[in-house]
Amino acid sequence: MEYTFREKVKTLLILIKEPKVLSKLLSLRLSGYLMDVGWFNAFKAGEPIGKNSEPLPWVTYSFIDFISERLNKDFSIFEFGSGNSTLFFAERVKNVTTVEHNADWYNKLKEKLPGNVELILSKSDLKEDYLDGLKKSDKNYDIIFIDGIHRVGCCYTAVNHLTDNGVIILDDSEREEYKEGIEYLKSKGFKRIDFWEIPPGMFIRKCTTIFYQPVNCLEI
Repeated sequence: MEYTFREKVKTLLILIKEPKVLSKLLSLRLSGYLMDVGWFNAFKAGEPIGKNSEPLPWVTYSFIDFISERLNKDFSIFEFGSGNSTLFFAERVKNVTTVEHNADWYNKLKEKLPGNVELILSKSDLKEDYLDGLKKSDKNYDIIFIDGIHRVGCCYTAVNHLTDNGVIILDDSEREEYKEGIEYLKSKGFKRIDFWEIPPGMFIRKCTTIFYQPVNCLEI
């Protein structure tokens, strides 16, 4: 959300009248949680990176903490929506297959991906073309990560391409437009864990959700 100049001035005047609040906010630049997780690095860069400028998914910090300890080199991941999340996963798992609909972003990203990543450019941004990358795959995946376009359709497709203990991860799961996909996953017997928090470089409260079954690769 972009604020107007008048709103920014109004906020500054409020903070000047509340010196304790202003002092606390300024201290966060030097130490504390935001500094520890690299939030300021991400804010300045305009992309999800950590304290040491390492790539991160644009998901909640609580989810990043949770998943980082559970990924391993036996996992295969399919990802809807490519970016720093692709680099994050590639460093921690066996292989990543990721589909991207934006040709400019595809061309920019492919130059820096490691050898264990297969980057697929969707023929178009139409739903059927976008989902084809997973529908035509000849393998099942331990994790299907949904953070691109057509997320409801991705939820419907994902359940047919999981390993027996696979999980589905949906980012921005708090959004009303994804409710249909969430209800579908619940109807298929998936349970859910919600991770609410802020994401790298942004001050919005959002949710990243893991959908899992009783026996799952993350040992939930």
